[in-house]
Amino acid sequence: MLTLTIPRQILDDMVAEARALAPHECCGLLAGKAGQVTHHYKIKNIVATEGGDAANFDEAKLAHLQRLAPEERADIAFVMDAREQSLALKDMRTRNLDLQIIYHSHPHSPSRPSVTDIQNATEFESIRKVLNLAEPLHLIISLEKPTSPVMNAFRITSGEVTKVGYRSS
Repeated sequence: MLTLTIPRQILDDMVAEARALAPHECCGLLAGKAGQVTHHYKIKNIVATEGGDAANFDEAKLAHLQRLAPEERADIAFVMDAREQSLALKDMRTRNLDLQIIYHSHPHSPSRPSVTDIQNATEFESIRKVLNLAEPLHLIISLEKPTSPVMNAFRITSGEVTKVGYRSS
């Protein structure tokens, strides 16, 4: 797998988005070609809404989420708006771009995948194969220390997590 290069402006925009939406998690997609990210797609986190789909969460997290108000749920979880995600993927096809990164923020925790993040990424594997999408990396923006955000990228395959590097340009 190529080392990805992400423009500094896109990285800065993602941190700004994470800060603007905190304490809720932000989420989105990055696309490009041949290891070079060129497009940033911000996607709405629907967990904060009444209709947010919490079916993808492990039993313990689901029980915890159900005890919280919808606004509180988005502080610790994300589900991308299906319509916005579909439009982003359509735009990628139109521009002949590959999905390269799925990202989200952790407003209160470290930049590493949670059990739910790993489960969701593993479930996405079969969907991406059906949709003929490239294997994306997963980037997590931590605002645990708000003045010093940390961004790490991971390859998540069959439930296995490997930290991977990326470059900024």
